[in-house]
Amino acid sequence: MWVDANGNPAGTAAVVSSEASRTITIELPASAFGTLASGWSFAVVLTGQDGFSPDQARGFAATPLPFQFGVCAPSGTSPICGFDPGAVPKAMDVITPAGVDQATELDPAAGPVVIRAVPAP
Repeated sequence: MWVDANGNPAGTAAVVSSEASRTITIELPASAFGTLASGWSFAVVLTGQDGFSPDQARGFAATPLPFQFGVCAPSGTSPICGFDPGAVPKAMDVITPAGVDQATELDPAAGPVVIRAVPAP
């Protein structure tokens, strides 16, 4: 799902998967972004799709379940394992700015989760 800052559909994204490299590439039309200029930044968050929840993002359970991601492995001992699964960010992956660790970016134990934008070169 590709939306603008107001939650409105922003266009059509193309998805290209490669079994050989085990990658998925999401292609967005450059025309949707305008001309890149100094001062621009981008925040990119990857989540699982769920067509039944209002935000369309797949939720989390304490441990993995069918159709739900797990906050922890069944025998996990990380501090995040104690968090309410409904209170963790519904994010599987983010692109972080230089010097920002992805695990730290998404860790609710460190305080409110804030996704930092990556400045354009």
